[in-house]
Amino acid sequence: MMGVYPDASKFTQEQREQFDRLPINLTRMLLYCPVPMVKSFLDFGLSFRAGNLEPKLRELVILRMATLRGSSYELMHHLSAAKTAGLSEMEISAITSAKPTGLNEKLSLILQLADDCSQLGKVSDSTFEKLAKIFSVAEIAEATLLAGFYEMVASFLETMGVKLDEHGLNWGKIDSESA
Repeated sequence: MMGVYPDASKFTQEQREQFDRLPINLTRMLLYCPVPMVKSFLDFGLSFRAGNLEPKLRELVILRMATLRGSSYELMHHLSAAKTAGLSEMEISAITSAKPTGLNEKLSLILQLADDCSQLGKVSDSTFEKLAKIFSVAEIAEATLLAGFYEMVASFLETMGVKLDEHGLNWGKIDSESA
């Protein structure tokens, strides 16, 4: 586990601009990578905040992938976002448990999409058929990309030894600055 961040006092102007977009330990560690790659990564990650999925479903996928990958870092930054998006304490408890119960059909199906992506590397045919009765192909596609993105983030966090930040993200501020 690495856990050593690039020296922020030595950031170039371009590195500083990317760090300022999302000033957390994840971004700081990402800045070992070329700036265009970090910019693309942040652009892609933040694009989910204005995608096809309603915020409640987006945060469900993120919390589920964080749970399946044991990513306390992702959970830290997305528990408040999940509450803001409208997930109840009971729903969050179910999503972050080993054996989720008590979710409505819509939430259960998106949770199954995340589980399938993590366990099978894809959404199973039977899950896809059930999803297609309720969700558009655009929503299914986006939820699948989102699951893969957060699985990748969890792998990066763990590999690079990214430590928890002192404070969770202020998503309202990030959304207003990204708009």
